[in-house]
Amino acid sequence: MSSSLTDDVRQNAEQAYGGLPNFLEAMNAHSGVPGAVYVAADEALMDGLLSPAEQQAVLLAISAHHDSRYDGVAHARLALDAGLSPSVIDRLLAGKLPQDERLRALVEATRQTYDERGWLDPETVTDLEERGVSRGELYEIFALYGMKTFSSFVNHIANPEIDDRLQSTADTLENVPEEPSTMEMRRLVLG
Repeated sequence: MSSSLTDDVRQNAEQAYGGLPNFLEAMNAHSGVPGAVYVAADEALMDGLLSPAEQQAVLLAISAHHDSRYDGVAHARLALDAGLSPSVIDRLLAGKLPQDERLRALVEATRQTYDERGWLDPETVTDLEERGVSRGELYEIFALYGMKTFSSFVNHIANPEIDDRLQSTADTLENVPEEPSTMEMRRLVLG
C-alpha cells in the first residue's frame, strides 16, 4: 500500500470534509486506492448538474436502499446543510417518496436505476425527460449510485462508528437505518 496515497486521501478529506470521516479512515487502513477514488468522484460530482439538495435526496434514497446507517446519517447531515427539511429526510430514509415533484422524479429515477440495474427502457428514459430529468442528470444519478453502493458495501464490512460531529444528527432522525446485530440477521433483513 502506498503511504503517499493514504496521506493524499487524508489531506484531501481534511480539505473537502473538514476531517477524515471514519469510513475513509477504515478504508485507508487497508488501501488508499478506494478512498482516493471516492474523494475524486465526490469532488467531481460537486460541479454536476444536480443541486446539492437534489444530490442528497438521491444519496439518501440509495443509503436507505442499502440499509447503510453510516451513509444515512452522513447524508442526512449534508441534506440538512443543503436545505432539505427533517421531514423530507425522514421520508427518504423510510423509503418514501418526497412530495416535491422535482425531488420525487429524481428519487423515482434512482429507484428505477437500482430496480432495473441500469437497464432503463427508452420509454422510461423519455418519461423521466418529460418530468424534467435530463440524460446528464440521469447519468449523474448513475455515478452517485455507484459511489454510494461502494461506500455502503465498505460500511457493511468495516462498520465504522458514526463520526462525533454527526452523532446529534443520528439522534434527531426517526428513520436512520439500524445495524442488524449479526451477519445472519443482516442477510435476513436485506433479503
